[in-house]
Amino acid sequence: MSQSQDQEKSQVRNKVTKTIVSSPQIYKPVGPYSQAILVDNKTLYVSGTLGMDPQGQLVGGGAEAQARQVLTNMKHVLEAGGASLESVIKTTILLQDMADFQAVNQVYSEFFTKDHPARATFQVAKLPAGAAVEIEAIALSGDLVVAEAGPCPCTKE
Repeated sequence: MSQSQDQEKSQVRNKVTKTIVSSPQIYKPVGPYSQAILVDNKTLYVSGTLGMDPQGQLVGGGAEAQARQVLTNMKHVLEAGGASLESVIKTTILLQDMADFQAVNQVYSEFFTKDHPARATFQVAKLPAGAAVEIEAIALSGDLVVAEAGPCPCTKE
């Protein structure tokens, strides 16, 4: 194989696809960001999602109601990216007040009922639009296979 053929093959092999994902079922982004980015049709990175209705208005009812709207919005974005709540592997929850942790956790458990994603939760000084909660996620896109819980089969004993 010639050097130019090797270079062409290397360039093809190193290409990755970045697909911008959005759902018309939720509010438009409140800043210069995408609702989600799908990488190589496998991994979906969902931006921080707020508890806003499709018109971009924060829902009333505090952290619990906002968490429910956040996760409903996230579900729409996941579906637009070929993923689902079940395929979420990691979430980050940002709370305006850690006193809302139990209420948000209760709503979260209604959406993620089994095979829970890895997660971190933080209290922050302020969230966009005066929101009480914001959640971001990483998910897998495509046909999902869930392995049994336990030690990773890739480890050697």
